[in-house]
Amino acid sequence: MATTGTGGARAPWLATFPAPLAFAGCLGAGILVQRLLPLPVYDGPWVPMLQTAGGLLATAGLLLSLASLGLFARGRTTILPSGAASRLVVNGPYRVSRNPMYVSLVAAYVGLAIYLRTPWALPLLALPVLQLQRVMIPFEEARMQALFGQAYLDYRARVRRWL
Repeated sequence: MATTGTGGARAPWLATFPAPLAFAGCLGAGILVQRLLPLPVYDGPWVPMLQTAGGLLATAGLLLSLASLGLFARGRTTILPSGAASRLVVNGPYRVSRNPMYVSLVAAYVGLAIYLRTPWALPLLALPVLQLQRVMIPFEEARMQALFGQAYLDYRARVRRWL
């Protein structure tokens, strides 16, 4: 368990486990399983176009992540779930989603799975998404409500969790 940064309360370890590592681990596992127990992959004339689409989706995910990180840096607040946020970021991609960094991880993961032609990675995506949906995001939302009160409740009422 890790400290939350407020009043010494402790966070479940899954709430502070770095989401990018969870996504990378599942993608790596999907690649490994595809090598050991290969599922059939499409080998038709659309492969280059599909791989280009996957590469573009992965790149879009990376760019969204960088834009989101930039907003936190400009606002001089933390991106760490266990850190004490000093400011509520509600501009840029945060006008559309309360979790654009997590959306970016999903987009990059799916894009890479398509680009690398790794179908096993797609069902494994459920694992980090469940970690986010059931543990990390509820923990983060409770922290944000405790830190920012009505301002966060108003933001949550007008902006969706994902998209």
